[in-house]
Amino acid sequence: MDEADYLRLLTRQAEQANDFLSNARKWERECWVCQRLLQALNITYRNGEFSPADQEPPDVRFREANFEVFFVLDEGRRLNEEWRAELQRRRSADSLKDLLVDAGPPRHLPAADLQARLAPTLHKKAHNYLERGLDLGELDLLAFISLKQATLDRNTYFPPPTEFVLQGWRSLSLIGPSFARVLFAHSDAPEFLRNNLGRSVLFDVGIGF
Repeated sequence: MDEADYLRLLTRQAEQANDFLSNARKWERECWVCQRLLQALNITYRNGEFSPADQEPPDVRFREANFEVFFVLDEGRRLNEEWRAELQRRRSADSLKDLLVDAGPPRHLPAADLQARLAPTLHKKAHNYLERGLDLGELDLLAFISLKQATLDRNTYFPPPTEFVLQGWRSLSLIGPSFARVLFAHSDAPEFLRNNLGRSVLFDVGIGF
């Protein structure tokens, strides 16, 4: 593959990313996050086992799981805007040198700090859902972590997620480009989550946005 072919490949990948991040593919995106978690936990599945709820939440039903999916991004970051700009950048590039960006090494984020980044979204969701009379104890939260300049410090430990447990959710799991973890799962949560409670799964190759 010569440089021109590789540039075309990179541009095609950016086009696919933009399509995947469109509003029309929201549910597919949420399913993809669920599938990433299941793959990390070594749970086999069929595509036909995923279905949307008649009314959200949850976002995705899988067997006995009611997944409510949300993204944890850097402050002010908008994936769709970011990838639209990246697509234009790749289309305008004349060589691979035009695409080089010196972002510096990512900083290592302690597990406690990463977990704390869930708080704003979870507080907002808990407040809104309780106002609507929804039972939080029927929802299995799944956070997709996508931080551009930070990565999990694998030598640190996740603290007890007490504040999130007290909110009343049935379970809470994390999936990132290079790790997965079930933070908590109550006794009535899906068995495959309970069986992996408190276990961190690390990936050799990261996949994310």
